[in-house]
Amino acid sequence: MSRVNILKQVKVGDRWKLVSIPHDDHGRNNWKALPEGRYFIEWWERGKRKRQAAGVTTAEALEAARRRRHILEGRALGIEAQAAADEEAKRTPLHVALKRYLDVVEGLKKPNTLRKYRAVLNRFLDYFSGRTTPQSITTDDLNNFMVYLKRNYRLDNNSVIHNMIIVAQFLKKQGRPGLTRGVDLPEAIRSLPEEYSDQELELFFAACTKDEYALYLTFLLTGFREQEVVYLSWDDINFTLNTVRVTAKPELGFTPKRWEEREVPVPKRLSELLKAHPHRSGSHFVFPSPRGNRELHMLDRCKEIARRAKLDPARFHLRKFRSTYATRMLRAGFDVRTVQHWMGHKSLETTMRYLAPAKDVHDRLDKVQIAGLLDGM
Repeated sequence: MSRVNILKQVKVGDRWKLVSIPHDDHGRNNWKALPEGRYFIEWWERGKRKRQAAGVTTAEALEAARRRRHILEGRALGIEAQAAADEEAKRTPLHVALKRYLDVVEGLKKPNTLRKYRAVLNRFLDYFSGRTTPQSITTDDLNNFMVYLKRNYRLDNNSVIHNMIIVAQFLKKQGRPGLTRGVDLPEAIRSLPEEYSDQELELFFAACTKDEYALYLTFLLTGFREQEVVYLSWDDINFTLNTVRVTAKPELGFTPKRWEEREVPVPKRLSELLKAHPHRSGSHFVFPSPRGNRELHMLDRCKEIARRAKLDPARFHLRKFRSTYATRMLRAGFDVRTVQHWMGHKSLETTMRYLAPAKDVHDRLDKVQIAGLLDGM
């Protein structure tokens, strides 16, 4: 019988690892011995090790292993089981293929990512509702779909490109990996990073209450994403070393982006401010809701503070604090690799987008002297 192993992705120390399922005293798989995680199946094919996602439940993992064994045994007997499986995939209705794909995404991706995939692929299904299978879609159809996105949803170029990347990933899983190569993608718009001015920050923080001051200064001086601040706990703060960590909290349903934890040094004044910040009884969150649960209205509070400060609320959002942090850290002389780690960016190119020129330069420009040109004007 062809051998297919079942592995589970779990947290070991500070890293996510694939581990084998332990056995009980009777030599059987002890499915309850490991914490919550995602299953994978593993097998050898033509001398190479292969792995494939196998869901989040024991039943899904066992079924994935059974199907893979069936394919491997068929090949060993000279039966082209994979060809039969591919033929079956060609007959799969589009809506069924989409549902199966989203089920896999739900097991492998984070909730926010799942919501994005579902929204994009539901638009895709609405547009191609008359098509029976993914195999019937052509490159011309995809070009028309992009026009549909721009006209009906008023999406900008970057959003259209993002939609098409998700569609391409879906089609690749349906055996159409090269279909999107002939698509005429629009030019990506490389927008300048947004940054709060010193005057905006001064007016904003002057309008904050003491608790609000601590919350939004944490955003500004850590560069954390919204969910990273929402789930920030007291155990994540080291007041001796003046550092704040982003850590996984699987019991609360939170994992860092790309499953990577990180530690960020913070100014001593922020560490002292957080040390004096009140602890809510019964809650381990640093910035809990009034009932001690997750605070889900940080954006609304940010805009309300902007209104109190007589600033435009439309210009104030949480991601702009993160962008300001990255820009200021690079401008202060910290190297790009260091800021990349602090920001939790996957690529150095993403961090380098924040190497924006300083905006408050007019005082220095006014002092520039060009003999014979500016004198006496």
